Amino acid sequence: MELLPESREALDEYVTPSLDDVEALLRVIEGWAVRAVPECVALSVTLLDEDLTFTLVDDATASGARRTAEAASTPSGTAEPAEDAYALDERGWAEMARERAFSGIESTVCLPVVEHGRAVLNIDLYASTAHAFRDRIDGLVEALGAWQAGAVTNADLGFDTLRRAEAAPEQLREQRLVDVAVGLVAARAGVTTDDALALLRQGATAAGISEGQAATVARTLLS
Repeated sequence: MELLPESREALDEYVTPSLDDVEALLRVIEGWAVRAVPECVALSVTLLDEDLTFTLVDDATASGARRTAEAASTPSGTAEPAEDAYALDERGWAEMARERAFSGIESTVCLPVVEHGRAVLNIDLYASTAHAFRDRIDGLVEALGAWQAGAVTNADLGFDTLRRAEAAPEQLREQRLVDVAVGLVAARAGVTTDDALALLRQGATAAGISEGQAATVARTLLS
């Protein structure tokens, strides 16, 4: 598998000390996952504290991503399946999810990693066959140090973590902008950075704008 270009950009250009070993972590998880589930075609790791996602994907699934994006932007006359037909039918729900699934992905599992009583990572694995994770989750949980009770299957057949990974560079750019603005507010107002962040957020809420937009205004006014 290869790093998604946006994940490479995020790691190369916006890496922080807390993210230094993310690529190594991805590769270790890849090794364990592919050995346990040869049908695994993609994986994502989400750092929950930073709300950042990084993704590895094979060539075929990456091509599917492009096709799916193109299809999503093209109007279609095909009616949506009737959701009420599946409402109380678990098997039907899974079938409906697969109808809307990402091209090339037939099954998924999300494995949270818990440290000191709180989840710090989500590991999402994606496979090309419908039953790839059957009877394999226990082994994955043990190998990856995940929380077995929190494992969820087939919740992300639409590969939403891919979209979050694509957004990571912009998230990091905005965070860097906010960090600079917080420093300027703290210095000008003589408050702590925590208080400065609270002031920035209050200003953003009052103005009905994002934190990033508020940070841009603060930098313009205070630089």
